Amino acid sequence: MNSIFLRLYGGLLLALCFIGAITYAAVQLVNNYRSDIYREEMARGTFYLMAEGYQRYEVDNRQRWSQVLSKLFDAQIQLKSADELQLGYRETLHLSEGLVVMRLNDREGYADIFFQLPGEDEYITTRMTKVSEQQARATAVLILNHLSHFPEPQWKTALAELQTHFGYPIRLVPRDIVSLDAEQEQRLNRREVVIALDDSTGRNSSIRIYAPVAETGKVLMIGPLSLFDQFPMELLLVAGALSLLAVALATYLQVSPLQRRLKQLDRAVSQLGSGDLGAYANIEGNDAIGQVAATFNGMTAHIRRLIESQREMTRAVSHELRTPVARLRFGLEMLADIESAEMRREKLNALDHDIEQLDQLIDEILTYARLEQGTPNIEFKPVLLCELCEQLRDELAPICGETHISVDCDSPLLEVEAEERYLHRVLQNLVTNALRYARSRIVMCVEDQENRVVIHVDDDGPGIPEHERERVFKPFARLDKSRHRASGGYGLGLSIVKRIVDWHGGDIRVDASPLGGARFTVILPVTQQEQHVLGRVN
Repeated sequence: MNSIFLRLYGGLLLALCFIGAITYAAVQLVNNYRSDIYREEMARGTFYLMAEGYQRYEVDNRQRWSQVLSKLFDAQIQLKSADELQLGYRETLHLSEGLVVMRLNDREGYADIFFQLPGEDEYITTRMTKVSEQQARATAVLILNHLSHFPEPQWKTALAELQTHFGYPIRLVPRDIVSLDAEQEQRLNRREVVIALDDSTGRNSSIRIYAPVAETGKVLMIGPLSLFDQFPMELLLVAGALSLLAVALATYLQVSPLQRRLKQLDRAVSQLGSGDLGAYANIEGNDAIGQVAATFNGMTAHIRRLIESQREMTRAVSHELRTPVARLRFGLEMLADIESAEMRREKLNALDHDIEQLDQLIDEILTYARLEQGTPNIEFKPVLLCELCEQLRDELAPICGETHISVDCDSPLLEVEAEERYLHRVLQNLVTNALRYARSRIVMCVEDQENRVVIHVDDDGPGIPEHERERVFKPFARLDKSRHRASGGYGLGLSIVKRIVDWHGGDIRVDASPLGGARFTVILPVTQQEQHVLGRVN
C-alpha cells in the first residue's frame, strides 16, 4: 500500500523537478526577452533625437554632430551603412519600423546599438558598456536642444509629439512643485541636470531626471523611469511550493479511494483464505483494481462451482457404485446356497461380469478425476484428421455389428494441431456413444472452415431432446428413456470429451442430425498459435 503511494509520489516529484527546470529556463528566456524590449524602449527616444540632429546637418557636415554626441554620451557615435553593419532580417525589419536594435555581448559586457535615420540608408551606431548618469543627462540635453528650435508657446505641442517616441514620460513642470533635497536644489540652481531616485528601498523604485529650462522658471522632468523588474525567484519558489502542496493534496484525494478499494480487496482475500467461499469484493470500476476484483469474484464463484461439482460427483459416484456392489453382495450370498456346479459356474460368471463393470466404472471415474484436477503436458503436433477417423473406424469394426460407420472428409490432407491420443479419445468416445443408440448408420464428417476444422459425428438413433442437450456433458447425467443407462455407459464419456476439447481451445455442441438421431459437433482451431488453452473452465 505504502509502496504504491511512495512510487506515485516519487514519479510526481521527478515530474515536478523536470517541470521546475523547464519553468526556470522559460522564466529566464522571458526575462531576457523583456530585458531586450525594455532597453530598446528606453533608448528609442534618445536615438530619435540623435537622428533628428543628424538630419539638420548637411551630409558632409554630419561628422561634427557625431563628435558632439560622442562627447555628450562619452561613447563613440557614428553613421554607418547596412553593408558595414551586416544586419540580419529581423534587425532590418525592426530598424525600418523606427525601433532601436541592440546586439548584446554578455561575455565581454557591451551592447552595440543601431538606429536608422528616418527615410535614409544610414544608421546611427554606438557601443555602450553600461547605463550611466551621463547618458541620462545627455538625453535631457537633447530634449532641451529639440525644444530650442520651437517658440516657447509651442513647447507643449512639441513635447506631446516627441512623447510618442519615448517609452517614459517627459513634460515641463513649474520649478516650485519639484521636491528635491538641499544638494539637488543647489545643483538645479547651478543649471545642472539632476537625477533623483524614488523609493530606493522598494521593488517599484524609479528615477526622475530634472533639467532647468533657461529663464522660464520651468523644469524638464523626465520619468519616472521604472527599473527593469525581473520575475522574482522568490515568487517562483513560492509558486513551486504551492504547486507541491496542490499536487500532494490532489494525489492524496486520488490515492485515498485507491487505498480504500485495496483494503476492501484485502479483506475479501483474507475472508477467502479463512475458508469462507462466500467472499465477495464489492468493488466497481473498469480500472486495474476493478478488474482484479472482478477476476477475484469470478475465481471465488468458480471455486464454489468446482466444489459443488465435486459434491455432486461424489454423490453420483456413490449412487453408481451402490448398484454393482449390491449385486455382488447378493450374488455372493446366493452362491453359498447353490449346490449345482453348473449353476455355481453361471453365478461366478455373473459375478465376474459385475466386477468387470465395476472396474470399468472405477476406471472412468479415475480418468475423469484426473482430467478435472489439473492440466496434462500436451504436446501439440499436426494430426491428419481423415487418417485418424479411418483408423478409428477400422478399430471399431469388430464391435459395431450391423451398424455401418463411414468417414466423409473435405480433404485427405486436412491437418489440425492437437495431441493425437487425446483427439483419438474424443472421437472414440463420440463414436462408441453413437453405437449404443444408432439403428444402422454412423457418419464421421470432417470439414475445413477457414482457420478451423469441424468434425460431425451423426447417428440415426432416437436423438436427444433439445431441453436435455446442455446436460449431456455433465458427469453422470441421466436423460430420458430413449438414451438411458440400459444402453450402457456411465455418463462420464461426454464429460471427458468436453474437457479434452476445451484443452485444445475448441468447442463441442449437440444438435439434431440429418440422419434423424443426434449430431455431436467438435470445432477445433487449425493451429494453436503458441496459445496454451489448458485449464479452461466452463
